[in-house]
Amino acid sequence: MPARTVLILQHVDVEKPGMILDALQDGGPEIVVRNLLEEDPADLPPVSGLAGLVVMGGPMNADDLAAYPALERERALLAEALREGVPTLGVCLGAQLLARARGLAVRPGAELGQGPEIGWAPLRDVDRDDPVVGPLADAPGVLHWHGDRVVPDEGTRVLARTESTACQAFRAGPVAWGLQFHLEVTPELQEDWLAEPSFAAEATGALGPDAVAVLRRDARTVAPALRPLAERSLGHFRTLVRERAAGGGQPRLR
Repeated sequence: MPARTVLILQHVDVEKPGMILDALQDGGPEIVVRNLLEEDPADLPPVSGLAGLVVMGGPMNADDLAAYPALERERALLAEALREGVPTLGVCLGAQLLARARGLAVRPGAELGQGPEIGWAPLRDVDRDDPVVGPLADAPGVLHWHGDRVVPDEGTRVLARTESTACQAFRAGPVAWGLQFHLEVTPELQEDWLAEPSFAAEATGALGPDAVAVLRRDARTVAPALRPLAERSLGHFRTLVRERAAGGGQPRLR
């Protein structure tokens, strides 16, 4: 791999980087997509050689290291990326792994008195000053699809919430963000999710027998307004990646 690479880690094939990949492919560094649950992590590039790191979602629990030992490697990778000032984006499970790398707890929703959060809905109490999450304050909705929750501590900069999730987004460092929601998902990518029986069953369990129709309708409704806001959000992350690739470096988390 070249000295300046964007590494994207997936956990299941269907949870693709979607709009995140679209943003990063726009003339930036080489992008490498890996799945450490299925591949040998030994040949990963050194973190010092990464221009950016993106960790996607998955159905597993961030603390289930016995069943998925590669998650421990990912947590260590995220912790090192934070120390090195690598632009980092964690999505859903990726955000939870980033939280664990920062020493935060991740708990099942049931322990907090909350069920699964699935569906298109707006973010609340968005930090408009944040360059990644701030543009989404005016979004009519983003896709939520999770059961576990990040539990922020007093020092966590929480960037958004919803009624059932106190920490929908957080800042993990100067150039690192955790997003509990799925900014990457387009109506087309959602179709891939809904074609998976396990995803469709999970949605039906949370939303009822009309779940698939509701998700399709809501995706089409929010997409025209969401896309330009998501592109602004991801454009800032792309700028950070390009600056690091050009040798500008980033501040270390202290």
